[in-house]
Amino acid sequence: MVVPVLARRVRPWSLIGVGLVVGAVGFGVLTQVDGAAGLGAIVIGSVIYSLGLSPVVVLATDLIVGSAPVERAGAASAISETSSELGGALGIAVLGSIGVAVYRGMMATGIPMGVPPEAAEVARATLGGALSVAQQLPHHLRVELLDTARDAFAQSVRLTAAISAVISLTMAIIVRVSLRQRTSS
Repeated sequence: MVVPVLARRVRPWSLIGVGLVVGAVGFGVLTQVDGAAGLGAIVIGSVIYSLGLSPVVVLATDLIVGSAPVERAGAASAISETSSELGGALGIAVLGSIGVAVYRGMMATGIPMGVPPEAAEVARATLGGALSVAQQLPHHLRVELLDTARDAFAQSVRLTAAISAVISLTMAIIVRVSLRQRTSS
């Protein structure tokens, strides 16, 4: 609701660039997630990057649809929406794959001795699997497995957040240069 008001006072390319930088700050906060007490960083980081990226999505759509001739605005809107959905899906797939690889890599060597092989395999696959398996283990193994799994998951979140921050900052620079040149010519 605030984006259209801001867009009347601030150039769109500038607002998009600032939004991407704010998004990067939010992702930066997510790089502080740790295994035991990461909920606060997750909530704060998610709120910050959502607030930063919201104007980016709104203004990008507006720029795309606004640059099309009136008779082609529907097609431009459809292409914009499809591109947004495809980009989101690809981003989730790529970053999710990186996160899974980090988690599984750390779990490959971090399973405590004494965890049955079948249970270890389930714990290596996902955090949910590790939580489920841990409930069936003796206390000392449960604690050790949960600590390892939480640390592995936190590391995967930190890495994907760092990559997202770099992508967001890179896009801020690209937007700043390319849209500024377009609006000044």
